[in-house]
Amino acid sequence: MPEGVYTVMGGKGNPVGTEQFRAARAPAGSRYFAEIQTDVPTPHAETIDLIVGEDGRPIRLQVDTGAHELRLDADGDRLVGTLDGEPLELPWGPDDHLDYLSPSFNAVTANLLDGTAEIDVNYLDPVTCAPRRVRQRYELLGDQEVSTPVGRFEARAWRYTAVESGFTKRLWVAGDIVVAYEDVFELAAYQPGLSGPFPRPG
Repeated sequence: MPEGVYTVMGGKGNPVGTEQFRAARAPAGSRYFAEIQTDVPTPHAETIDLIVGEDGRPIRLQVDTGAHELRLDADGDRLVGTLDGEPLELPWGPDDHLDYLSPSFNAVTANLLDGTAEIDVNYLDPVTCAPRRVRQRYELLGDQEVSTPVGRFEARAWRYTAVESGFTKRLWVAGDIVVAYEDVFELAAYQPGLSGPFPRPG
């Protein structure tokens, strides 16, 4: 079971918190659990519990930010659940994606894509979890070796762009893990467990 700690850098390369995570494979898919401590927008703690099915698509998500609590479950062509106890329903077609401010969601999306694509996304605003439909672009840059504070990884490189704002950064995905995300998340500690991905020796 891979586990580790990201330094959260908020998109500008300045540390604003940490995300401690565990990722596990299971017969029915995989699970990612994270505990976040961040100063943005104010000091607070969050937990994220994301379950992905055999087809690589999210099937259940729980987020608790202290001030707000979200639960979503895939139900055919909908994501259904609650936000702060109120019913919530979002579209969930075969080409729809899900995103929140954690690298786990970027890894899930990247592993679903065969190459460069512009996609429709149910984006959950940080802390409030308020949903918005947005467009994102993932540009495949190819296989690369990337250096991180915990070692070098063979990874697939992407350029992520939020179409509406124009925010764009490179990220590198190895297996189910984002091993580097330019100015946004940096691996500060990492244990690959039995399922990796493993840093290159030396």
